[in-house]
Amino acid sequence: MQFHHINCKDLAARLEESECQLVDIRDPQSFQLGHIPGSIHLSDQNLDEFLMAADPDQSTIVICYHGNSSQQAAAFLAQKDFTDVYSLDGGMEHWRSLFPQQVDQS
Repeated sequence: MQFHHINCKDLAARLEESECQLVDIRDPQSFQLGHIPGSIHLSDQNLDEFLMAADPDQSTIVICYHGNSSQQAAAFLAQKDFTDVYSLDGGMEHWRSLFPQQVDQS
C-alpha cells in the first residue's frame, strides 16, 4: 500500500464534496493554536484508539507543519491497511496562508 499527495486547494474542494478523516500530527500546542476544522490531533498517546475507531476505507488526510512528517505518518497508515491515505503538501503552514478563515482555534 502507498499513500498519495494532495495540495491545499484540492483538499479544500474535496472537503466541500465529501467527508474525510483529517489527522493532524503536530504537537498539541500547535494544534490548539490552529487546525483545519474537523481534524483530530493524532499522537502516540491516541494512535491505538484511532486505529481501532477509524474507517480504513474513508479518505484519510495527514497534516503536519510543512508536509514532510505527514509523509511518514501517511505511509504508516497505508501499511496499517488504510486504503485512501494522503499527505497534505505544504502542511498546515501552507493551508493557513491560503485559507486563514478556515482555521479552528480550540
